[in-house]
Amino acid sequence: MQRYPASFLLRLPRQGLRSILTTLLLLLSLAQTGQAATGKPRPVQIAITPCTDILKTFKEYQPLATYLARQLHQPVKLVIPKDFPEFERLITEGGVEFAFQAPHTYVRLAHLYNREMLLKALTPEGATKHRGVLIVRKDSPLQRVEDLKGKYVIFGAENDMAKNLSAKRLLAARGIDPDKDLRGYKHDGSCESIALNVFLKTADAGAICDYSFKNINEPGNDAESEIPPKQLRILGQTEEIPTWVFAARTGVDAKLIARINEALTALSPKNNNHEEILESAEVGGFVKAKDSDFDEIRKFVPMAR
Repeated sequence: MQRYPASFLLRLPRQGLRSILTTLLLLLSLAQTGQAATGKPRPVQIAITPCTDILKTFKEYQPLATYLARQLHQPVKLVIPKDFPEFERLITEGGVEFAFQAPHTYVRLAHLYNREMLLKALTPEGATKHRGVLIVRKDSPLQRVEDLKGKYVIFGAENDMAKNLSAKRLLAARGIDPDKDLRGYKHDGSCESIALNVFLKTADAGAICDYSFKNINEPGNDAESEIPPKQLRILGQTEEIPTWVFAARTGVDAKLIARINEALTALSPKNNNHEEILESAEVGGFVKAKDSDFDEIRKFVPMAR
């Protein structure tokens, strides 16, 4: 076999070298195209607004992603942005195809979604609306929401509808400005963490989801709870708010949207194979939704900014 010295290419005419490089690039491009055509399809990417920390959110929704990948015969990748600006950037720039988000987040970005093919989550009890509740210890002297003046309260994450935005609206309706009238407050993530802080008296009150309160406080609740049953009570509750929204970005293939929506609406807590998926994501399933279902949120969405 004839060997050429290392300086062979350097001695080629410039036009010849350019021709060789062009051919190599063409061959590389064809190889990559062939690999894409015969290899695994491109992952479907789903962005989820984190209610707690990113790792916990990923763990909660990974079983759902695995289920969708099986149903679609296509990889599904979760994308958990660190905050709302990053989430908005993903949707605006087309970094993901789908998003699962709180209703006020959907309303702010609705113009970027296919509003004809929406889904909304069900609560673990199967409802399409839920409430936030302000909780205190069973033996707390606080009897009314108004009694929270001068007290320390833990709210949910800043972008959480039930545990923060609506809870603060409730306080405002009772004449309490969180920034002026409370001794202090902070934002936490999970309902369990907030409830535990209230039980341990590190906070006078906390805002959590109504369905989580039932799981944490009622007898026969999950054995993993660190709070004994019946040690907390509800001081007040927010207005009803819609559950989370699953939406496809504008421009995503309608057939792909239909396949994913079909897979999600097929999930049922009555199916033993689905039970763990739904429990992990803290939802009871998915149903079709209309953009008008969230008009009530539009009345006070500026507060979410």
